[in-house]
Amino acid sequence: MKKKRIIYIIAISALALVGLVILQISWINQATELRQEQLKHRITMAGQRIYRKLSHDYTTLAALNKNLEHNEAKQLVLKLNSPEKSGIDSILKAEFRYHQINLPYTFKILDKTNKDFAPSCSYMTAENRIVFALCLEDLTTNHKSELRIELANPQQYVYAQMGWMLGGSVFFIGLVIACFGMTIYTIWQQKKMSEMTTDFINNMTHELKTPISTISLASNMLRKKQITENPEKIIHYSGIIHEENHKLQSQVEQVLRIAKLERGDFQLNKEEVNIHDVIQNAIQSIDLQVNTRGGQIYCYLNALHNTIKADVTHLTNVVANLLDNANKYSPENPQIVISTHDREDGVVISVEDKGIGMSKDKQKYIFEKFYRVSTGNVHDVKGFGLGLAYVKMMVDAHKGHIHLNSDLGKGSRFDIFLPYSA
Repeated sequence: MKKKRIIYIIAISALALVGLVILQISWINQATELRQEQLKHRITMAGQRIYRKLSHDYTTLAALNKNLEHNEAKQLVLKLNSPEKSGIDSILKAEFRYHQINLPYTFKILDKTNKDFAPSCSYMTAENRIVFALCLEDLTTNHKSELRIELANPQQYVYAQMGWMLGGSVFFIGLVIACFGMTIYTIWQQKKMSEMTTDFINNMTHELKTPISTISLASNMLRKKQITENPEKIIHYSGIIHEENHKLQSQVEQVLRIAKLERGDFQLNKEEVNIHDVIQNAIQSIDLQVNTRGGQIYCYLNALHNTIKADVTHLTNVVANLLDNANKYSPENPQIVISTHDREDGVVISVEDKGIGMSKDKQKYIFEKFYRVSTGNVHDVKGFGLGLAYVKMMVDAHKGHIHLNSDLGKGSRFDIFLPYSA
């Protein structure tokens, strides 16, 4: 039910966000159309003032009429000489500046033989330009002549007028979408962490319950009269209590150790450490478990410069955890290979197994707290899902890094690089 509620919340939020974006885009389109109409109105107003100014500019009109009278070929575009051209251009510049129309423009005079001739003043839009035709029949000797003005890049005016609105809208829409995406990601991360925490609690309860039940059973057996009279039975059951108590203590310490690491409440006791001695000690702690399952650990210690500065206790735990992980996630007769080799600035420790491996999509979660790879029907794998999280924290604390290379059904290989001095 909780999962469905989260999905409903996300769906409703996404719908609201899409609606908001659509409304914002609609508003931007309406504002753009309004600015375009405003530009059209300004050009029309400018055209009226251009006509009035031109009607009072007798010098320009005289030069223009003289040019039209001598246009024997009646060309489609009547060429303007310097006097009338400069006179018209100065009027256009002044009016466009007055009406804040900051667009590049060109102009020409057309006569009645031009097929595009407009019998009256008109306003037309074409691709990436605006054409304003101003009829000059009352000003010139050629009653069918017109002043054709073309203004390029009308969108430039729109962007100049509402650039900050467009920029602000795009920025805030992008910000809202990004925040929405981060919120969804956080919700799913929290959901996944909640599920992993629940699995961890269930698993921890089961893991702790087993030694507690064994200790309780053994202690009850010691209280029986027939056991107290048999020294061998007392030694046997007390040994079980001691072993299960040690196991229980190790499990509790593992949880407490991760908690201390997350709080940063720890300090590495670094000293000169022989990495090969550390590996041999770690192998001794896990060798019996591997041999019991009919497996073997192969050791190839090839590093020549094998002394680094590290915390020997934590480093031993790191190697032991990797060996334990290789053992747990291998089928019967586990074959584990641990090796070392030199690098210019440190040592690389590799732990490889022929176990069940893992898919690429699971590898990115492998170092997270409580995460445990599903083992299918291979065998029951015990643990809290804290081992590799601890390994990653310790490697990072030693200024090193860890890399995983794994193929499903073929096994896994962990490579740890540790610098000589961190």
